[in-house]
Amino acid sequence: MLGYNAEVFNVLKYVHILAAMIWLGTSIYLQFSATRLAKANDPERMAAFAKDAEYTGKQLIMPSTILLLLMGISLVAYSPVYAFTDTWILLAFAGYAATFVTGAFVIGPTSGKIGTLLEAEGPASPEGQALIRRIFAVSRIDLVVLLLVVADMVFKPGT
Repeated sequence: MLGYNAEVFNVLKYVHILAAMIWLGTSIYLQFSATRLAKANDPERMAAFAKDAEYTGKQLIMPSTILLLLMGISLVAYSPVYAFTDTWILLAFAGYAATFVTGAFVIGPTSGKIGTLLEAEGPASPEGQALIRRIFAVSRIDLVVLLLVVADMVFKPGT
């Protein structure tokens, strides 16, 4: 078996951080834009944005979250210092699980429902607009959890 190599570890860490930046940056951008559009009170623009956000979630956020998880697991497995029982790693997994469950069982299905509803009733549909507001509120909470996970990664409680 090959021994530990700091260069391999740094590549894993780089990809892990890059995936986190994509996930976090995209999430912040979506929240910023959704807040701006909500203030504009333009149902057609908000409906179009919600559709774009659904696409962005599937094509950019979801792959980055999977890559982030794979690299995080690889980092811990490869490191001679980190362990899956470390408090900060357990907190990171808990935060990841919370955001994964929110995305898979709330944000994802609601996005699909919004698309179907807006196609049937049009972008000004009161129910569709209410769902859009709800999904962005849930994703805002999800973003806070993600920011807490980043803080956990930086401050490493329990070490």
